[in-house]
Amino acid sequence: MAAAAASSSNSPTLDLDALIQSLPACKRCRECRRGCDTLLPKCRQCTKAGVECMFYDHGRNELLPRSYISELVDRVRSLSSGNPSPAASGSAIDHGGFGTQVKTEFIASEIPRYEHHFAEAGDSYRYLGAESCLLKSPRLHTAHEVRGEQDDEELDDWHYTNKHSPEKQYELMQLFLETVQPIYPILDPSLRYLGPDLPCDLTSTEMFSLYMIYSIACYIIPNTRKKQPPDQDWNPTGRLAYHQANSIRYRSLATQYFADAMEHLELATMDPNIDTIRSVLLLAINSSFDPIAGNIGQQIALAGRLAFDLESKSTLQELGPDDVQMLRAMHMTIFCLENQIASTLDRPALFPEPEEDLCFDKEKPAEYLCSLYRMQNRFRKGDHLAKEKVKKLLPLFDEKDELLPVIRITLHITHLLLNPCWGSAWHVLEAVVSFGGIHVFVTPHWVYRAGTVLIQNMPAIFGGNLIQLYSNALLVLELSSWRWPSSAALSASLVDLMQHMKTKYRPDWSDKLQQGDMSSSSAAENLRKTHSKGPGDVDIVHRGSREMPPTPDS
Repeated sequence: MAAAAASSSNSPTLDLDALIQSLPACKRCRECRRGCDTLLPKCRQCTKAGVECMFYDHGRNELLPRSYISELVDRVRSLSSGNPSPAASGSAIDHGGFGTQVKTEFIASEIPRYEHHFAEAGDSYRYLGAESCLLKSPRLHTAHEVRGEQDDEELDDWHYTNKHSPEKQYELMQLFLETVQPIYPILDPSLRYLGPDLPCDLTSTEMFSLYMIYSIACYIIPNTRKKQPPDQDWNPTGRLAYHQANSIRYRSLATQYFADAMEHLELATMDPNIDTIRSVLLLAINSSFDPIAGNIGQQIALAGRLAFDLESKSTLQELGPDDVQMLRAMHMTIFCLENQIASTLDRPALFPEPEEDLCFDKEKPAEYLCSLYRMQNRFRKGDHLAKEKVKKLLPLFDEKDELLPVIRITLHITHLLLNPCWGSAWHVLEAVVSFGGIHVFVTPHWVYRAGTVLIQNMPAIFGGNLIQLYSNALLVLELSSWRWPSSAALSASLVDLMQHMKTKYRPDWSDKLQQGDMSSSSAAENLRKTHSKGPGDVDIVHRGSREMPPTPDS
C-alpha cells in the first residue's frame, strides 16, 4: 500500500515532464523554420523577440499561449505538493465568499486576455479567465453575514395547496410559455401536455418535462406582476419581507417539482433523440436559477453532443422537417446557455455558432438573443480588427423598452462587455431593475461589474446619478443574496470600493451616502412601497428619464 502511495505521488511529476517535452513547436518557430524548445512560459526564440509564444491546439482548433500551459503546470505541481492554493507569480487575496485565490499582480509583459485563474468552490476548482466579472474589482472582500431562509409555519400548508393544484400548475405552464419559450423555443407547440387539461396517460418523458417546467416557472413568478389570490396575502414585517418570503415559498416549491422530475430522469433521457435534448436543456435552464441542483456546464456539454449526433442525421436527411426546425431552435438555446456562462467567467465557448446570419428583429426574440451571444463570443475570441467589426454590428441601447426584458438586459450587458464605460454600466443597472426581468445566477456578476465601472468613473458622473445607480446595484445584490449567497460577497466588495473611491476623491455628496445605504435609490423606494402594497405588485424600475444622465460638463 505504501509503495502504491509512493508511486502515485511520483507519477504526476514524471507524466508532467513527459507532457511538457511533447509540446508542439510554437507558431513563430514553425513560420521561421527554427528549432523550438519546450521552455515555459515562452520558448527561447519568442523570449528574445519579446512576443507572445503561441502554439496551435488541434483539440480546440485555436491558437493558445504557452503561458496558459505554464499556468496549468504550476497548478498541477501545486496540487501534487499538497498545497491547495493556486500557484501564482503575484500576491493573492483570499476571497472567502467564493473561496477564491485571485491574482492581483500580473507580469507586465503578458497579454491580459491570456491570464488564467482558478477559484475554489464546492470542494473543487473552477476556471476563470482574466476578463471574468469576479476579477474586475480592485478589492474583493468576504461577506461575513451568512443568511438563513425565513421560517414560515404555513409553508407546508401552502405547498400542499398549490403543488397539486391544476390551476396553479397551468399558471406556471403559461408563465413558462410567456417568458422562457420565446427566448429558448425548445417546446413543440403540439405537445399534448401544454394545455390546461392533462392526459391521464402521460409518459415518463412528458412527466419529466412538466415538472421541470413547473420548477423553472417557480423561480420566475415572484418577479412578475401577476396578482395573487387574496387568501395568499402576506403581511410584511419589513420593507423587503414580502419579496423574500414569496421567493422562499416558490423556491421551495421549485425544489419539490425538481425532485419529482428526477424520479423520471432515467427514462426521459434513455434514447438519443429530440425529447432527450429537451430534457437536458430543461435541466440546464433550471440550473441557471439553482446552480447547486446540477452541473450546468456538463448539462450544456451533453446537450451539445446529442445535438451534434442528431444534426449529422439531419444532414443525411434522416430527420423530418419538424425535427430539423426544432433542432435548429435547440442549437440556438445551447449556444446561448453556454455563452451566458462563458462571457461571465471568461471561459472558452466550444459550441459552434448557428449557420444563419445575425438577426436583430425584435419580433424574433430567440434569434435576437442568440445573435447577442454570438457577438459576445466573437468579441472575446477575436483580434483587434475583429473586435472593432463586432462593435459596429451591435444594436443601439433599447431606450424605448421595445425588447423583451431578458433580451434588453442581455443587450445592455453586451454593450458593457464590448465597451466597458460608465454609460454602458448605467444602462445595465437601469435594465436589471425593470419590470419582467429574469435574473439567473450570473446576473449579479454583471451588476457588480457595472457598479465597479460606475464607481471608478466617479469624477465624470453627477453625484445624484451615481448614488441612484449605486443604490440600484446594492438593491439587486441584496435581493440576489437570498437566492445565491455569493452575491453578498459582491455587495460587500462594492461597498468597500465605494468607500475607497470616496476617500480618494472626497466628493461633496459623500456625507449623503452611508456605507451600504440603499435609501437614496428611487428603485429601492419603489420596491419598498410596492412590497407594502401587497403581493404581485412589485415595481422596482427607475422610471426617470430614459436619456443618459448628464455629465458635469453637459
